[in-house]
Amino acid sequence: MPTGSHSGSNSSSNMSEDGYDVDSKYTSGVDVMGGYLVKDLDSGRSYRVEEIDQHYSLVTLDSAKEQLNQTEDLLSMYSADATTVVEIEPPVSDSEQEEDHSIEASAYGDVKERTMKLLPCLLAKCTTQHTRVSGYCPVHEVQAKEKEDSRAQAVYLIPVGKEASFVRIKGHAFVEDAMSRLYTVYIIEMTCADHQWCVYRRYRDFTALFDQLKLKKVAIKLPPLPPKKIIGSFEPDFISKRQTDLGLWIDSLLTQEPSAVPPQTCDDIVRFLTWKADQPPFLVEQPSAFLNSNANEPRVTLQDFKMIQVIGRGSFGKVVLVGHHATKKLYAMKMLNKANIVKRKQVEHTRTERRVLGYTKHPFIVGLHYAFQTPQRLYFVLDYCPGGELFYHLTRMKKLPEHMACYYAAEIALALEHLHSLGVVYRDLKPENILLTKQGHVKLADFGLAKEGITDGVNGTNSLCGTPEYLPPEILDRLGHGTAVDWWNLGMVLFEMLTGLPPWYTNDRQKLFDRLRSARLHFPPYVSHKAESLIRALLNRNPSERLGARGANEVKAHPFFETVDWPALLALKTPPPFRPCRTTANEETPLNFEAEFTRLPLPSVEILEKAQRDRTTSDTFSGFAYECPDDMDAVGS
Repeated sequence: MPTGSHSGSNSSSNMSEDGYDVDSKYTSGVDVMGGYLVKDLDSGRSYRVEEIDQHYSLVTLDSAKEQLNQTEDLLSMYSADATTVVEIEPPVSDSEQEEDHSIEASAYGDVKERTMKLLPCLLAKCTTQHTRVSGYCPVHEVQAKEKEDSRAQAVYLIPVGKEASFVRIKGHAFVEDAMSRLYTVYIIEMTCADHQWCVYRRYRDFTALFDQLKLKKVAIKLPPLPPKKIIGSFEPDFISKRQTDLGLWIDSLLTQEPSAVPPQTCDDIVRFLTWKADQPPFLVEQPSAFLNSNANEPRVTLQDFKMIQVIGRGSFGKVVLVGHHATKKLYAMKMLNKANIVKRKQVEHTRTERRVLGYTKHPFIVGLHYAFQTPQRLYFVLDYCPGGELFYHLTRMKKLPEHMACYYAAEIALALEHLHSLGVVYRDLKPENILLTKQGHVKLADFGLAKEGITDGVNGTNSLCGTPEYLPPEILDRLGHGTAVDWWNLGMVLFEMLTGLPPWYTNDRQKLFDRLRSARLHFPPYVSHKAESLIRALLNRNPSERLGARGANEVKAHPFFETVDWPALLALKTPPPFRPCRTTANEETPLNFEAEFTRLPLPSVEILEKAQRDRTTSDTFSGFAYECPDDMDAVGS
């Protein structure tokens, strides 16, 4: 869902044509090398921005030494989207000395000197020195991130204690590599518990797995691979036979008699069966017949909905209030522009949001009813929450009474507990992403920053992402994080509900990050001791000691929530303290949304209908379509 912004938070920044947040102190332009140029209007110094896998480095054109002192200040200039922070690291050149010095704030606000030593890359064979907090040099940091993502995807698809089953190799496709050379990929269909997915592997991937297992001398019986063929490898009969033989090879590998090492406990095999699941190669030239099959296309189309009014706008598109012609139900339709998603490298974030919404069902999490796509756009058809954003009401009330804040915090805690039970860390909890239903219950929205496969409170991922005002220290410092970041964010949101602003809030991004790391926490006198105690426990800068790091039960047991009947709250039997829609007209008319959104024109019906007539879907977003079974039954009846 689109996000708002705190009052004054954008007063010193604007958006460049490329969508990056650029501080007004700087000008930007496109570099001839394909990067971005920025110029400090005060000093006249120029910088070039280089990108490696969504990590941005500022390369000075004047002095590498001067840049180190400005790195934190320039962090506010670039963000992957309106709610995502990316890391900016100073470059390390051969001419730099063994040690660099920078300044940091101590726990009591005084300034002390910090020594930054050049470190060897954690990869044993790499001799590159660096100052990156991840421990890897820039090149191998990308590989480390891929390995981390691979583990998370494997845990999600094949939960601990479960075994995946090979279904079949259901087809093949022809792909061009970077040198325009054609090769064949085989589509492997797998299933495990409630999950079903496909992975795309070429013959060399099979041979690489075979060689890895043989080299490691894993105690698994390796069936012989089908032989390699140099001439005639694109002949239909040969491809068909190889497809059959490779299917038999996988089946034999996974279903062999009990051995010293069960095949599905082998990391190499698990990665082969899960890595980049449901992500077809981008350059599919001649997909086999099943790829163009309409069997899985949704019955719902744009023509099934009447557009009523724009209720939100985000980085990649609009959110429109729509009505379903057949059922007369109201929904929020989130329209995303594919070109912007690909350009801003948010494809995986979007795919994650679709997956999480597809399997997450909870009264305090926004529900997905339909998902479909056209050549230009993706469409999420979601619960319509006529109460609008909590942020909308908070800006008008200035602050909330404690009983209201307690009620909302309790419902949010139940939503986070459910997500964590599924191995999902939310990472973007803020008032803009907390919606209110017509009755006044909360629903969490926008799962673009969610991470799957995270089961630990402290460890699991090293990504630098989130909304600046709410970032916990472990994310800022790239120390690794787990589900405990969501409890930090709950503490930030609870503080904001009670006082009107997040803790340590400032428009100065550098001061903000310094405060998040070390500043003391001060409370207005009207905040109760129980509320203060809970917030301090949630905002513990040590994630292993933070309340919630060991599970939601310790949060729910805090005295601040002593009046909450948790089973009744989950069953929606506890009346909300505030009803944002008092009449039926309020439910159907978007009154609880910012005028800057509701005044926007509706998307052109002619353009959307033209796009809908071309039902060819993108392989980049293969598997995006979704229809909630309850909605399918309602339409069918």
